[in-house]
Amino acid sequence: MNKYIIDANVALLSGTPVKSIPRDQLRCACKCVAFIREFMENPQSSLVLDAEGRILKEYRGANTLGGSPNMANVFSIWAHQHAGKNVEDFISLRERAENEFEEYPDSEKLKIFDPPDRKYIALAYKRKEKPPIVEASDSKWWGIREELEKCGVAVRFIDEDYIKQKYLKKIGS
Repeated sequence: MNKYIIDANVALLSGTPVKSIPRDQLRCACKCVAFIREFMENPQSSLVLDAEGRILKEYRGANTLGGSPNMANVFSIWAHQHAGKNVEDFISLRERAENEFEEYPDSEKLKIFDPPDRKYIALAYKRKEKPPIVEASDSKWWGIREELEKCGVAVRFIDEDYIKQKYLKKIGS
């Protein structure tokens, strides 16, 4: 499957100036650049987005990084140009309250997850073929990956070793 839901932090990290990237994150950033480049160059790639434009707005935010051009700029422009290429990849999400979606899985363990990131989960959960969410630098995703799998939602980590170490460091293990 070449359909993905791409977290904005993938674009953000791919556009961050090298001098601003912590040493332990540099390999992850390089992998973000490679992923985005391959994704954009593959004519079979399809970006799954919310019809309300929340994710595209986050891509625009990642595009405001200093220094131009960078991969965040390139991806943001590409995403806006290719949005709607496949109309079925625009999924409408019903928001009950801010960052609370009717399409969000009913799971006790997911109720405490970061509200601004819930749109990605709701989108993957609602989509029939369950496209994976591509994640780069937010270690909270590592902590809920098993619960998401139980709900049928997959997360593809750009650099699994990096994110696992970051998560373990954060929780003190």
